[in-house]
Amino acid sequence: MDTYDPEQALRDVITTVRGWCERGGDALNEIDGRDFVNRVSMVCGWAPDGTGPALLAALNDPAGPYELASPQIELLPDATRRAEELGAAVAALNGDGADDDRRAAAAMTVIDNLPRLPHSRNTLWDVARGEVWERAKQLLAVQPVQARQLVFDALAVPGQDSDGRNGLIRALCSAGGLTGSGWLERLGGQAWLGFGRWSASLVSFTRESLQAEHLAGRSHPAALATWRRTRIERVHSDMGDEDEAMWPTVNIGEQWADRAVADIEAMPQERRSRWQALLAHCLLGADKARPTAAWQKSARVLLDAVGVDEFTDRLDDWLPLVGLPRSLPLRMTTCCPGHIEDFPPRLADRHNVGVLWGLLWTRAMCPPSEETLRSLGHIAERAARKVPGHGPSSPKLANVAVAVLVDTDHPAALAQLARLASRLTYKSTLRIVEKGLTKHAEALGIGREDVEEMALPGFGLPLADKLGDSSYEVEVRGVDAVVVWRNSDGKVVKAPPAQVRKDHGEELKELKATVADVGATLIGTRDRLKGLLRRNRTWTVEQWRERFLDHPLARTLARRLIWTVDGVACCWGGDALRTVDDTVFEPAGDATVRLWHPVDDPTTVLAWRNFLARHTITQPFKQAHREQYLLTDAERATGTYSNRFAAHIVRQHRLIALLSRRGWSHVRHRNDGASYQDPWLALPDWELRAVLHIAGIEDQGDDLMFDTMGTDQLVFVRGERTPVPLEEVPAVVLSEVMRDVDLFVAAAGVGNDPNWYDGGPQGRYRDYWSQSSFGDLTPTAKTRREVLAELIPRLAIANRCTFTDRFLEVRGDLHTYRIHCGSGNILIAPEDRYLCIIPDSAKAKEPEMFLPFEGDSRLGEIISKALLLAADKKIKDPVILHQLAR
Repeated sequence: MDTYDPEQALRDVITTVRGWCERGGDALNEIDGRDFVNRVSMVCGWAPDGTGPALLAALNDPAGPYELASPQIELLPDATRRAEELGAAVAALNGDGADDDRRAAAAMTVIDNLPRLPHSRNTLWDVARGEVWERAKQLLAVQPVQARQLVFDALAVPGQDSDGRNGLIRALCSAGGLTGSGWLERLGGQAWLGFGRWSASLVSFTRESLQAEHLAGRSHPAALATWRRTRIERVHSDMGDEDEAMWPTVNIGEQWADRAVADIEAMPQERRSRWQALLAHCLLGADKARPTAAWQKSARVLLDAVGVDEFTDRLDDWLPLVGLPRSLPLRMTTCCPGHIEDFPPRLADRHNVGVLWGLLWTRAMCPPSEETLRSLGHIAERAARKVPGHGPSSPKLANVAVAVLVDTDHPAALAQLARLASRLTYKSTLRIVEKGLTKHAEALGIGREDVEEMALPGFGLPLADKLGDSSYEVEVRGVDAVVVWRNSDGKVVKAPPAQVRKDHGEELKELKATVADVGATLIGTRDRLKGLLRRNRTWTVEQWRERFLDHPLARTLARRLIWTVDGVACCWGGDALRTVDDTVFEPAGDATVRLWHPVDDPTTVLAWRNFLARHTITQPFKQAHREQYLLTDAERATGTYSNRFAAHIVRQHRLIALLSRRGWSHVRHRNDGASYQDPWLALPDWELRAVLHIAGIEDQGDDLMFDTMGTDQLVFVRGERTPVPLEEVPAVVLSEVMRDVDLFVAAAGVGNDPNWYDGGPQGRYRDYWSQSSFGDLTPTAKTRREVLAELIPRLAIANRCTFTDRFLEVRGDLHTYRIHCGSGNILIAPEDRYLCIIPDSAKAKEPEMFLPFEGDSRLGEIISKALLLAADKKIKDPVILHQLAR
């Protein structure tokens, strides 16, 4: 306090705040009043010995030298009390009589009463604040070590960050002697060490504390994990690699890592040391795409020391756990200090990804197994799956898992690549898959698509066996695989009996994994078949039978589809191939087979729908009921572009998801003035590219990412930019591309979102939402209405239902409801009042009934809403009841 006069500083405070009073009509708001109290307490509390009480006495004397406004007088008692408390705390820190606890308490009082840290010294008040901060740091630095430890433990809180707090922590650490065990325990629940300046303040202390605890034989695995993640996320690569050598080598908190640590720690010392050496080596080459020859040579020595059989047995137990939700929840600092969120439970730990990199390449040096290759496929899929707000969980892990599959010469590896080709949407990993399939195709001298089809596993279907006294059978239902269990009496039971679970745990584990793989492969195969509708793909009869019609897995889908054999449409009906009139059909051996599309044979569509109903065939996707998008007169007039789906408002995040799912290339659009490539779809069979023009409307503000987008023209181009007249685009291609865009507009449009019924921001889209939600039916909605018209008469509520051109009308006991066949949104007749029912709140169970195709969730949603509203007196959901009562 040598560079300014406390009495002069007090006068400056009084004069400044009195000016605030005058401008406020002889009044102070709450913030200004608190500021006055803080300033007075600071000046008087930190005044040199003996002058503080004198300043306070003069300040409280009505006849004293200070001219106070009435609001300042009212605040004097509080300001005086605070100043006295602060003065006592400063005295305790300066004196010799206080014990450590009292000194720590006094230090916290001083810290709690510090003013805002000044960033300049332009005024007397700025100078005073700066001097107080310097004096506070000096006092903290000279306190006994135990007192400093108590204050440090109170201040060092992960995620709480400021310039001033960091300066105080540096002062506490400057005299040395502090122990970091408490700090490390607090650190263990964090994803990383704070944000920005925290890293600079505590980085050295954390590193030194970890090393000291490690040398003392004390382990802090969670804190070590946080420190390693901090080095990666905050780019502290200059801090040495000592922490990499500390045990555990992997970061705990992920299920596979926890299992690995537990297994290794349970080993005898010699075996444990060999494993630790191998894990440490796994990190060394993790910054490369593929291992070097030198790395592999060293890995071979370490692998032989562990033992190939032991390594593969252990690793094959760990790999199925990779990518599962975290076992240790974490918190993370996000955009700035103090902004704390939960760490996504499926976001990969980047340090552990480095260890897995080495483990997977080491596993590739050992004999492959179907179990391992299945795990690699699942790891790739999980790692490529997007985590909201973060992108893919771990592109690096997905890429290395796929790269190992590509390098593995085993039919199961090829099968996993074929499955991933139809399941992955992350472009980087998908490119590696496609290159791998092309590599295998070239080695075999066949086409890449042939490789995918030939690699499809059969999983030994039909699967049926006995475990103990019980039996099971794996059934394919739609695109799901389920296990049907029977007890010793042959009665169907919901789950395997307890005795089976007890005596056959490993067999059950393997069965569960197989069933999950069958289900995932079914979905991938269905999606690939659906994509072939826009392809020019053909097969010989022999190929068709081997790969589809008679294949143990593919036939569960293929026998529910319509095929064209040398111009003759046929489908499996009963026990044979049949034409639409049920005539048994035997293809010629030299015939050419392709998937049937309704655009090519529109006159038989109704007959094929009747065929499916007659044989109770539920198609895996819409084929006979597929919408047809034919060229319109307006599109013939425009020539090279279509405005059929222009001027729609869509949510970008939903559009991106749909584009990825349907194989379109895209980039995210931001409101930053840059130009962006429009979404496009490659059509290599036809040497075409479809392009959908879009433009941003509104961004989210914080990251400039557009939230809403407007659709514009749909065009087809050849080469780089040559537009193709729509009349020259093959009818099937035109229909399928337009069907995609219709899906994008319908599913991503704000009119499809019941939460936008108020029209979105400032109600600007109210008219658009109303038109989209209750307007004319799109081709997809028209098909849905036709199917509903066939299904509703079979339900018990049929006498309560009627159809109009756009609505399914349901007569309840309280109201009559109009459910739009396109959006599924509901109006209450006769005033057409909107009824908001989110699909999750439509509790009525969808009836078990024949449906002509799978994959239309809106169809089931409308049926569920109809069942719910027909019995509206039984509704218990309070949100729905409130709307019905209005």
